[in-house]
Amino acid sequence: MTTDQQPNRIPPAPAHDAEANGGAAPAANLTDRDTSGRQRPPAGLLFRGTVYGGSGYADGNIGVLSGLLREGIPVQLAPIGPQSDAKEILAPDLRAQLQTLHSARVDLDRSMYYQCCPAIDFDTSLEARVKVGRTTFETDRLPDGWVERCKKMDQIWVPSVFNKTVFAEAGVPDAQIVAMPEGLDTRVFHPGVEPLALPGLRTFSFLSVFDWIDRKGGDILLRAYLTEFKPDEDVCLVIKVHKFDDPGAMLEARLLYFIEKTLHLRLQETPPLLVISGLLPAHDMPRLYNCCDAFVLPSRGEGWGRPYMEAAACGKIVVAPNWGGQIDFLNDSNAYLIDIEGVVPVPIDSDREVYIGHRWSEPSVAHLRQIMRSIFTNRDAAKQKAAQARRDMETRWDWRVLAPLWGNAVRALLD
Repeated sequence: MTTDQQPNRIPPAPAHDAEANGGAAPAANLTDRDTSGRQRPPAGLLFRGTVYGGSGYADGNIGVLSGLLREGIPVQLAPIGPQSDAKEILAPDLRAQLQTLHSARVDLDRSMYYQCCPAIDFDTSLEARVKVGRTTFETDRLPDGWVERCKKMDQIWVPSVFNKTVFAEAGVPDAQIVAMPEGLDTRVFHPGVEPLALPGLRTFSFLSVFDWIDRKGGDILLRAYLTEFKPDEDVCLVIKVHKFDDPGAMLEARLLYFIEKTLHLRLQETPPLLVISGLLPAHDMPRLYNCCDAFVLPSRGEGWGRPYMEAAACGKIVVAPNWGGQIDFLNDSNAYLIDIEGVVPVPIDSDREVYIGHRWSEPSVAHLRQIMRSIFTNRDAAKQKAAQARRDMETRWDWRVLAPLWGNAVRALLD
């Protein structure tokens, strides 16, 4: 494997001169010395966001850092939450590169203060030349306090057109909102990765990756799969659960209760279900996608939907609801889109209080059953969509394609 194919690698920052920026002097090069003649830190970007812990926020932020450094933007990193890769999820060289960015410095008077986190957690006390908040939400409206925090930023960057609409309708000034899409490295997530060895796989395997919360639609997925397929069919479902709210609870026991008490099925009468809980090292995620044939996640709401993108980049068949941020990069030519039965109120007993009073989609169990059966039966047609999805990830959504967009946006605000 070449260096370029190492997982989650951030490239070294190019020299900050005109040649390194395609012949144009970077916005950072305003003046390199203060009034006393001392060398000043460069203008650039103070990056406040989660980079450790393996969450979607962390993975997305590492990709953004990669793109900014590739564009020659000086970066100072201020991690939110964990300050180091204590769980050793990341590759050692990436871990070292992030630590180097901790000690880097930019001149805030000439720089952007960029924050990527839920808007309610924006730090509004620090002054900089320009302040940008990047955030996302998954329902049809914003939680209390978000609009007020957003208005204290110079710009709000959201990942999707879906979010741009939701934030504007919630009261964030439309001129303040910019849709800045997220990408990934298709040299890391690609079809040729050695599959993860999982005992119990059958000839055709569905995969789902999600947090065990109501919004992710695990109940919809299990209901569709367990009622559509029989135990003697050559198919299985692998679910990778990243986080579970009650650490003391047994996930298997919860699943068994749902199967037997909610669906009224006996375990011996259901098709195979393989469960992976907890975190996987970053380099094993492409291997996980590549051990299965199709990725399915009937989420009730996504601001972007990174796992769909990762699965598509690995050349997998993708099944997603026809509502939410993932519609920016998924369509009928490269994925199977689940019909929704409507945009409905979040139940008052939802496991996330922040969503109560909002509305989200309700993906159709009946249509999901049809899609899963169609994919299982008509595999050649399904693979054609998967091949198109891979092409789209390479040509439109790779960080090498998106990095100039991000670099130009930063430079425009610093000019």
